[in-house]
Amino acid sequence: MAKKRTSIPTVREIASHCGVSNATVSRVLNGNYSNGFSVREEVRQLITQMAEELGYRPNLAAKNLVKRQTKIISIIGYNTVFGWPSNIYQLTTEEAVRTLQDHQYDVCSTAPNLLRDDTELPPWRVDGIIVIQECSPRTIEEMEKIRLPYVVINGPRGPMGSSVIPDDPEATREAIRYLYELGHRRIAYAGPTPQHRRHFSIEERHRTYLEELQQRKLDSISGHEKVFEDGAAFLKHAVLEEKATAILAYDHVVALKILHDAPTLNISIPEQVSLMCFNDEYLCDIVKPALTTIGAPSREMGKLAAQLLLRQIELPPEERSGQTVKLKQHLIIRSSTSRPWGAERAEGSGCLETRLSGYDEEVLPTQPK
Repeated sequence: MAKKRTSIPTVREIASHCGVSNATVSRVLNGNYSNGFSVREEVRQLITQMAEELGYRPNLAAKNLVKRQTKIISIIGYNTVFGWPSNIYQLTTEEAVRTLQDHQYDVCSTAPNLLRDDTELPPWRVDGIIVIQECSPRTIEEMEKIRLPYVVINGPRGPMGSSVIPDDPEATREAIRYLYELGHRRIAYAGPTPQHRRHFSIEERHRTYLEELQQRKLDSISGHEKVFEDGAAFLKHAVLEEKATAILAYDHVVALKILHDAPTLNISIPEQVSLMCFNDEYLCDIVKPALTTIGAPSREMGKLAAQLLLRQIELPPEERSGQTVKLKQHLIIRSSTSRPWGAERAEGSGCLETRLSGYDEEVLPTQPK
C-alpha cells in the first residue's frame, strides 16, 4: 500500500525525480521560455507529468517576490453579494471573474475583520481591486495612497479609482413614464426596508419619483418618504385609502412582499393596482403575476468593471485617472402592470400599444369585463 504524502511537493523534489535542475523545472512549470531557454519536448512532458502525479501547486507568494505583477485580483464586498436575497451582484461578480480569468488573472476574496482592522485590503500583494458596492472609507484612502488600481461597482469611488453604476435617475423616469402612458395618475412609491443598506440609489430613485410626478402635475401618494415596514399596511394606506392605481417599489424584495400580502386585503394585481419594481432578479419572472421590472445590466457591469481595471493596471501610476461610467437599465414588461380600470387610452396621446412597442417585452393583460 502506497504511503500517504504528509508534505507539500516542491520544485526540488520534481527536479530530483526527473534528473534535471531546479531552474529547469521552475521555468517549465511557469511557462518561462525567455532569454533563449528551451527544453526537449520529452523532458517538458516528464516534468509536467511528475508535477501532476505529486500534486504540485506553484507557490504564488514566492513568485511575487521576483515578479512585478502578481496576476492576482482581489474582490472585496462579498458580504454584499451573499448578504441579501438574490441581488444584482451575483451575476455581476461572475462576469467580472470570467473576464479577469480570460486575461490570465487569478481572483481571490477575503472576509475582513473590521473589528480588528480598518481596511478590507487582503494581507498579500495584488495587482488590483474590484469593490462590490461599498467598502470602508479607510480602504478607499489606502488604495488611493498606494496608487493601487481599483474599480467600484455601484458605489462611491475616490479621485484615482473608477466606478460602474446603473443610471437610477433615468431608470426611474422610464418607470414613471411607462406607468403614466398606461393611464395611471395615482402612483405610489414603496421605499426600502430597514434591512436595506444605505445606498445612493435610495435617494436618487425617491427624488426622481417626486420630480417626475411634479413635471406631470400629479400628486404624490402620502407615505412615499417612509421606510417600508409591512406590505399589508402599505397597501391599506396607498391603495384602499389613497386610491393609488400603480405602485413603484424600490426593489424586487419590497415588490415580492407587496405581492405576497395583497390577497390578505382582497387586492388584485394588476386589476386593482399595477405593481412594478427595480432589479429583475430571481422569482420576478415566475411569481404570479410575473413582475414588471427595471433590470440592472448585471453582467455588463461586471465585464466593464474588469475591463476598466485591466486598463488601469496596464498604465503607469502617474497616468491613471478615475472615471464614472453609467449604464442604462431596461424596462421589462410583464403581467403585474396594466391600464387602470376603465382607461382605454392614456390622456393626450395616441394608441398605447404603438407607443409601448419599443420596450423589451410587452405583456399587457386583458382588463376584467
